Amino acid sequence: LQAVEQSERKLISQGSTIIGISNESIKDFCIVADFMGRHGFIRLNGEAVCSFSDGVYKSTTHQAKLVQVEEALLETSLGSEIGNQLYKIICSIVHHAESQKFGCTLIIDLNKESENIVGQNLFPALDLTEDCHLELAMSLAKVDGALHIGQDLKLHAFACLLDGRSIPGEDRARGARYNSALRFTHEHKNILVVVVSSDRPISIIQEGVEISAQCQWNPVSACHIGMTTLESFIEG
Repeated sequence: LQAVEQSERKLISQGSTIIGISNESIKDFCIVADFMGRHGFIRLNGEAVCSFSDGVYKSTTHQAKLVQVEEALLETSLGSEIGNQLYKIICSIVHHAESQKFGCTLIIDLNKESENIVGQNLFPALDLTEDCHLELAMSLAKVDGALHIGQDLKLHAFACLLDGRSIPGEDRARGARYNSALRFTHEHKNILVVVVSSDRPISIIQEGVEISAQCQWNPVSACHIGMTTLESFIEG
Protein backbone atom coordinates (compact mmCIF):
# COMPACT_ATOMS: atom_id res chain seq x y z
CA LEU A 1 0.00 0.00 0.00
CA GLN A 2 2.83 2.42 0.78
CA ALA A 3 4.17 1.92 -2.75
CA VAL A 4 1.02 3.44 -4.26
CA GLU A 5 -0.07 5.85 -1.52
CA GLN A 6 -0.49 9.49 -2.64
CA SER A 7 0.29 8.59 -6.26
CA GLU A 8 -1.35 7.58 -9.52
CA ARG A 9 0.01 4.04 -9.17
CA LYS A 10 -2.31 1.10 -8.52
CA LEU A 11 -1.94 -2.29 -6.89
CA ILE A 12 -3.13 -4.97 -9.32
CA SER A 13 -4.75 -8.16 -8.03
CA GLN A 14 -6.57 -11.07 -9.64
CA GLY A 15 -8.73 -11.46 -6.53
CA SER A 16 -6.54 -13.37 -4.12
CA THR A 17 -2.98 -12.02 -4.39
CA ILE A 18 -1.23 -8.86 -5.57
CA ILE A 19 0.37 -9.50 -8.95
CA GLY A 20 1.88 -6.12 -9.71
CA ILE A 21 1.92 -2.33 -9.64
CA SER A 22 0.83 -0.16 -12.56
CA ASN A 23 0.24 3.49 -13.43
CA GLU A 24 -1.68 2.72 -16.62
CA SER A 25 -5.43 3.14 -16.95
CA ILE A 26 -7.35 -0.12 -16.87
CA LYS A 27 -9.58 -0.38 -19.92
CA ASP A 28 -11.08 -3.83 -19.37
CA PHE A 29 -13.71 -4.76 -16.80
CA CYS A 30 -12.38 -4.12 -13.30
CA ILE A 31 -13.41 -3.60 -9.70
CA VAL A 32 -11.41 -0.93 -7.86
CA ALA A 33 -11.08 -0.30 -4.11
CA ASP A 34 -10.26 3.40 -3.95
CA PHE A 35 -8.87 4.33 -0.51
CA MET A 36 -9.48 7.96 0.51
CA GLY A 37 -8.00 7.91 4.01
CA ARG A 38 -10.64 7.15 6.63
CA HIS A 39 -13.01 5.83 4.00
CA GLY A 40 -12.99 4.60 0.43
CA PHE A 41 -15.13 3.67 -2.55
CA ILE A 42 -15.76 0.49 -4.48
CA ARG A 43 -15.86 1.39 -8.18
CA LEU A 44 -17.07 -0.78 -11.04
CA ASN A 45 -15.45 0.31 -14.30
CA GLY A 46 -14.86 3.75 -12.80
CA GLU A 47 -18.38 4.22 -11.40
CA ALA A 48 -18.77 4.36 -7.61
CA VAL A 49 -20.97 1.50 -6.38
CA CYS A 50 -20.69 1.99 -2.63
CA SER A 51 -18.37 3.33 0.05
CA PHE A 52 -16.64 1.57 2.92
CA SER A 53 -15.19 2.52 6.29
CA ASP A 54 -14.25 0.55 9.41
CA GLY A 55 -14.80 -2.71 7.53
CA VAL A 56 -18.43 -1.87 6.69
CA TYR A 57 -19.94 -1.16 3.26
CA LYS A 58 -22.23 1.88 3.08
CA SER A 59 -24.36 3.72 0.54
CA THR A 60 -23.20 7.20 1.61
CA THR A 61 -21.11 9.27 -0.79
CA HIS A 62 -19.27 11.02 2.09
CA GLN A 63 -20.10 14.33 0.42
CA ALA A 64 -22.29 17.16 1.62
CA LYS A 65 -25.88 17.00 0.41
CA LEU A 66 -26.62 20.62 -0.43
CA VAL A 67 -30.39 20.31 -0.18
CA GLN A 68 -30.78 23.83 1.20
CA VAL A 69 -28.91 25.29 -1.77
CA GLU A 70 -31.06 23.36 -4.23
CA GLU A 71 -34.26 24.51 -2.52
CA ALA A 72 -33.09 28.12 -2.38
CA LEU A 73 -32.31 28.10 -6.10
CA LEU A 74 -35.72 26.62 -6.90
CA GLU A 75 -37.37 29.57 -5.15
CA THR A 76 -35.59 32.09 -7.39
CA SER A 77 -36.62 33.35 -10.81
CA LEU A 78 -33.77 31.43 -12.44
CA GLY A 79 -34.83 28.94 -15.06
CA SER A 80 -34.47 25.26 -14.29
CA GLU A 81 -31.51 24.87 -16.67
CA ILE A 82 -29.53 27.79 -15.23
CA GLY A 83 -30.44 26.81 -11.68
CA ASN A 84 -29.28 23.26 -12.27
CA GLN A 85 -25.98 24.39 -13.78
CA LEU A 86 -25.38 26.79 -10.89
CA TYR A 87 -26.15 24.02 -8.40
CA LYS A 88 -23.63 21.69 -10.08
CA ILE A 89 -20.96 24.40 -10.00
CA ILE A 90 -21.53 24.98 -6.28
CA CYS A 91 -21.44 21.24 -5.55
CA SER A 92 -18.21 20.80 -7.50
CA ILE A 93 -16.38 23.51 -5.55
CA VAL A 94 -17.79 22.45 -2.17
CA HIS A 95 -16.99 18.77 -2.69
CA HIS A 96 -13.47 19.66 -3.82
CA ALA A 97 -12.95 21.68 -0.64
CA GLU A 98 -14.26 18.75 1.40
CA SER A 99 -11.95 16.27 -0.28
CA GLN A 100 -8.94 18.56 0.17
CA LYS A 101 -9.99 19.37 3.75
CA PHE A 102 -9.88 23.16 3.55
CA GLY A 103 -12.47 25.77 4.43
CA CYS A 104 -13.86 28.29 1.97
CA THR A 105 -16.79 30.62 1.33
CA LEU A 106 -18.94 30.99 -1.78
CA ILE A 107 -21.05 34.08 -2.45
CA ILE A 108 -23.90 33.14 -4.77
CA ASP A 109 -25.12 36.44 -6.19
CA LEU A 110 -28.68 36.01 -7.49
CA ASN A 111 -29.09 39.65 -8.55
CA LYS A 112 -29.43 40.44 -12.25
CA GLU A 113 -26.65 42.99 -11.84
CA SER A 114 -23.89 41.49 -9.71
CA GLU A 115 -23.06 43.28 -6.47
CA ASN A 116 -19.83 45.24 -6.25
CA ILE A 117 -17.93 43.33 -3.58
CA VAL A 118 -14.46 44.20 -2.34
CA GLY A 119 -12.01 41.58 -3.58
CA GLN A 120 -9.80 40.57 -6.48
CA ASN A 121 -12.07 41.26 -9.43
CA LEU A 122 -11.70 39.28 -12.65
CA PHE A 123 -12.02 40.95 -16.06
CA PRO A 124 -13.49 39.27 -17.92
CA ALA A 125 -15.32 37.06 -15.46
CA LEU A 126 -14.56 33.34 -15.75
CA ASP A 127 -17.23 31.16 -17.32
CA LEU A 128 -17.57 28.29 -14.83
CA THR A 129 -19.36 26.07 -17.33
CA GLU A 130 -15.91 25.50 -18.83
CA ASP A 131 -13.98 22.78 -17.02
CA CYS A 132 -10.66 24.64 -17.03
CA HIS A 133 -12.24 27.70 -15.41
CA LEU A 134 -14.07 25.58 -12.84
CA GLU A 135 -10.80 23.88 -11.88
CA LEU A 136 -9.19 27.30 -11.46
CA ALA A 137 -12.10 28.40 -9.24
CA MET A 138 -11.55 25.32 -7.07
CA SER A 139 -7.94 26.36 -6.54
CA LEU A 140 -8.85 30.01 -5.90
CA ALA A 141 -11.27 28.84 -3.20
CA LYS A 142 -8.21 28.10 -1.03
CA VAL A 143 -7.27 31.79 -0.97
CA ASP A 144 -8.46 33.76 2.08
CA GLY A 145 -11.77 35.42 1.33
CA ALA A 146 -14.79 34.34 -0.68
CA LEU A 147 -15.51 33.43 -4.28
CA HIS A 148 -18.11 35.69 -5.91
CA ILE A 149 -20.27 33.69 -8.33
CA GLY A 150 -23.09 35.36 -10.25
CA GLN A 151 -26.33 34.00 -11.63
CA ASP A 152 -24.65 34.24 -15.04
CA LEU A 153 -22.56 31.18 -14.00
CA LYS A 154 -19.38 33.25 -13.93
CA LEU A 155 -16.74 33.84 -11.29
CA HIS A 156 -16.56 37.60 -10.86
CA ALA A 157 -14.01 37.82 -8.06
CA PHE A 158 -12.05 35.89 -5.46
CA ALA A 159 -10.56 36.77 -2.05
CA CYS A 160 -13.70 38.82 -1.39
CA LEU A 161 -14.24 40.53 1.95
CA LEU A 162 -17.59 39.96 3.65
CA ASP A 163 -18.23 43.03 5.77
CA GLY A 164 -21.25 44.13 7.75
CA ARG A 165 -22.45 45.36 11.11
CA SER A 166 -22.97 43.05 14.05
CA ILE A 167 -26.41 41.44 14.19
CA PRO A 168 -28.34 39.28 16.68
CA GLY A 169 -27.80 35.56 16.27
CA GLU A 170 -24.05 35.61 15.82
CA ASP A 171 -22.13 32.71 17.31
CA ARG A 172 -18.45 33.29 18.03
CA ALA A 173 -17.94 29.56 18.41
CA ARG A 174 -18.73 29.12 14.70
CA GLY A 175 -15.78 31.21 13.56
CA ALA A 176 -15.17 34.29 11.42
CA ARG A 177 -16.44 32.85 8.12
CA TYR A 178 -19.82 31.98 9.59
CA ASN A 179 -20.42 35.28 11.39
CA SER A 180 -19.17 37.37 8.46
CA ALA A 181 -21.65 35.55 6.22
CA LEU A 182 -24.48 36.33 8.65
CA ARG A 183 -23.62 40.03 8.65
CA PHE A 184 -23.10 40.26 4.90
CA THR A 185 -26.32 38.52 3.88
CA HIS A 186 -28.27 40.59 6.40
CA GLU A 187 -27.30 43.75 4.51
CA HIS A 188 -27.36 42.39 0.95
CA LYS A 189 -30.49 41.02 -0.67
CA ASN A 190 -30.65 38.10 -3.10
CA ILE A 191 -27.36 36.75 -1.81
CA LEU A 192 -26.77 33.16 -0.75
CA VAL A 193 -23.55 32.30 1.07
CA VAL A 194 -22.17 28.79 1.41
CA VAL A 195 -19.65 28.39 4.23
CA VAL A 196 -17.44 25.31 4.13
CA SER A 197 -15.55 24.56 7.32
CA SER A 198 -12.81 21.99 7.60
CA ASP A 199 -14.17 20.71 10.92
CA ARG A 200 -17.91 21.53 10.91
CA PRO A 201 -20.96 20.85 8.73
CA ILE A 202 -21.52 23.14 5.77
CA SER A 203 -23.66 26.20 6.50
CA ILE A 204 -26.07 27.83 4.04
CA ILE A 205 -26.85 31.43 4.97
CA GLN A 206 -29.39 33.85 3.54
CA GLU A 207 -30.81 37.16 4.82
CA GLY A 208 -28.76 37.00 8.00
CA VAL A 209 -29.85 33.53 9.13
CA GLU A 210 -28.70 29.98 8.55
CA ILE A 211 -31.31 28.12 6.58
CA SER A 212 -32.04 24.49 7.29
CA ALA A 213 -33.61 21.69 5.31
CA GLN A 214 -35.59 20.69 8.39
CA CYS A 215 -39.04 22.06 8.99
CA GLN A 216 -39.11 24.02 12.24
CA TRP A 217 -42.92 24.03 12.50
CA ASN A 218 -44.30 22.00 15.39
CA PRO A 219 -47.90 20.99 14.64
CA VAL A 220 -50.46 21.34 17.42
CA SER A 221 -52.73 18.34 17.81
CA ALA A 222 -55.55 20.23 19.53
CA CYS A 223 -57.48 23.43 18.97
CA HIS A 224 -57.27 25.86 21.87
CA ILE A 225 -60.26 28.20 22.17
CA GLY A 226 -60.78 30.49 25.13
CA MET A 227 -63.87 29.61 27.19
CA THR A 228 -66.68 32.18 27.41
CA THR A 229 -68.76 32.32 30.56
CA LEU A 230 -72.56 32.23 30.32
CA GLU A 231 -72.79 35.61 32.02
CA SER A 232 -70.54 37.37 29.49
CA PHE A 233 -72.35 35.61 26.62
CA ILE A 234 -75.76 36.90 27.80
CA GLU A 235 -74.46 40.42 28.31
CA GLY A 236 -73.35 40.37 24.71
